[in-house]
Amino acid sequence: MIKYSLKERINPIDLTAQNKLYPIKQAQEELTLRDFAKRISRESTVSMMDAMAVLEGLLQIIPDEIANGKIIKLGEFGTFRTTLSAEGVDTAESFTVSKIKRLNVRFRPAREFRNLLANVKYEKVS
Repeated sequence: MIKYSLKERINPIDLTAQNKLYPIKQAQEELTLRDFAKRISRESTVSMMDAMAVLEGLLQIIPDEIANGKIIKLGEFGTFRTTLSAEGVDTAESFTVSKIKRLNVRFRPAREFRNLLANVKYEKVS
């Protein structure tokens, strides 16, 4: 369940327009890698230490492979891929690598994950 509260905001495009209320997601419990390892251990035959080792390995490999331009598909969880942000140029000859401003990492949830997100419940808090 996603908890939210309402906050009044200014319209940045029209400062004279009436302010409107928008939902703001409230911070909730933070889960650590250790929390995931414990849960994996409880729900499978894998020990917590083995689960932790695999998770740590995954977290070391993914950034390396993303930095090498690979697409990371994690089954029914989703896919990580990269995109570039750059200045446009008029001709191919005028392009230099310095025009590339940054590498962005994008995540796209897989179908099952998207379906789960589509059915999330919301609760207003004060």
